[in-house]
Amino acid sequence: MASLAPAGCRDEREFIYRFLVLRMVVATLVVGAGMMIVHVTNGSFPVRPLYLLLAAHTLAGGAAYAAFRLGIPHRPGLWALMIADLLLEAGIVHYSGGVSGQFTLIYCLTIVSAAFLLDMPGGLGTAIVSSTLYIVYGVLETVGVVEPNGRDFLPAPPQPLGVLEIYMHTLVFCLVGTVGGYLSSRITLKGRALESAENELEQLRFDTDYILNSMSSGILVIDADHKVVTMNPAAEEMLGVPKGRVLSRDIVEALGETAPELTSELADTMNEEKSKYRHEITVSAGGRRTPLGISISLLRDTGGAKRGAISVFQDLTEVQEMRERIRKADRLAAVGELSAGIAHELRNPLASISGSIEMLANELDLDGENDRLMGLIIRESDRLDRIINDFLEFARLRPPRRHAVAIGECVEEVVVLLRNNVAKTRGIDIVLEDRVRENCVDVDDEQLKQVFTNLAVNACEAMPEGGRLRIVTGQEEPGSVRISFQDEGPGVAEDDCRRLFDPFFSTKDGGTGLGLAIADRIVTAHGGTIEFKNRKGGGAEFTVVLPVGSGRPAVAEAAFSAAT
Repeated sequence: MASLAPAGCRDEREFIYRFLVLRMVVATLVVGAGMMIVHVTNGSFPVRPLYLLLAAHTLAGGAAYAAFRLGIPHRPGLWALMIADLLLEAGIVHYSGGVSGQFTLIYCLTIVSAAFLLDMPGGLGTAIVSSTLYIVYGVLETVGVVEPNGRDFLPAPPQPLGVLEIYMHTLVFCLVGTVGGYLSSRITLKGRALESAENELEQLRFDTDYILNSMSSGILVIDADHKVVTMNPAAEEMLGVPKGRVLSRDIVEALGETAPELTSELADTMNEEKSKYRHEITVSAGGRRTPLGISISLLRDTGGAKRGAISVFQDLTEVQEMRERIRKADRLAAVGELSAGIAHELRNPLASISGSIEMLANELDLDGENDRLMGLIIRESDRLDRIINDFLEFARLRPPRRHAVAIGECVEEVVVLLRNNVAKTRGIDIVLEDRVRENCVDVDDEQLKQVFTNLAVNACEAMPEGGRLRIVTGQEEPGSVRISFQDEGPGVAEDDCRRLFDPFFSTKDGGTGLGLAIADRIVTAHGGTIEFKNRKGGGAEFTVVLPVGSGRPAVAEAAFSAAT
């Protein structure tokens, strides 16, 4: 036997302690009650020795408890306890009238206990010992070697031990031992099977929880009463609601405000009993609206009855951003192709017109209104030429030629050029805070200077009355550098913020709308990004984020080449 305790009781020692208590209670109820009944029905019957034997029975249990606490092996200790119980029961038989008394079947208590604790060997072993004690005592009593106490008080005169009594008692003892041992074995086997099933179920539950907790997709399950059964950490993060706040609550009550579309979809699925496959909804989590791709399936039992519904959803924010980048790349490619075609078709005629106008201006002696008109034509021709050059630069932007560049020195050169451009920086205080002067980045310094100059000039033009332009270079996180351009202008209108880097969109009078678009393409080709925000204290802030490593730029250049 692998364990004395059945599978339902994990602690063998604790099980034996409980048995000892139960043994004492049963002995007191059975033997003690029997003795009380005998005493009531026959007040002169000597019951004091029986009470002493019952006390000895209890003391034997206490001694066994102390021995087990001291660490003796359980099986030998239980065999010793069973033998002691049989001897005490023989004493009870002796003091209750011998083999003709009322307590001859008391041996069955120990036989059942041994069968339960020690399986079939224990049941049969104690049955044989009990039969032997019964037969030996009966023979000794018949031949007059022993004289049982209390036989004079028996209701019928004692009879000598016969073959029938021996047969019946031995049969009962062996049957009790066999049946008890068999039942104990079956209980043990069933207990082990149950324990194995519980372990498998626990392992399955652990594996299921582990899988759900490890999934990047959100999982939300409701029952047939529309109450939340479970949700995984991904769902908590996407919905912005902790699991403990929604479990066992109605789905509308728990998530009605945060995710009304989700609750409506789940309610419709339950009411219509029809699963809903991949589609998109929006939830409000953490103060922002998050797009989710969701599928909802009904849960049914083996009989087909509706048990609930399970929803699986994913955050589509990155997918939508990628879609937007693809759409933007498509637009840029179309604009670039169109720009190249327009520029090619207009540049030659414009060169002829500009040259002819300049020749006429040099040969003709104009005055008054005619001279003013001639100057206007020349200036507009030059502006048109600049627009065409911007078209060509946007359409045919070359891939970056990388080499190690100290980003701080690159920014400082741009600041020096700006300070010398009085027309652009009149009344502007340019402040440079360089925190990464010694950091080198693999970039095309000419293209980056073009980006920095464009952003700095835009900042200066946003402050026609003067102000401060603050340029900050830093490394807020490992693997990237940040260059921020902060002005004190009016900022950008909320409706215009999303279109800042679109080609041909400009908030300036006379602007081509290609400066920021070109800057964005250059930074993207370097694997970086341009970020924009309106400052709380007023003004705008453009931040260029560039990777220090070379892994991302290679991917960015490949995408850049595909777009151009």
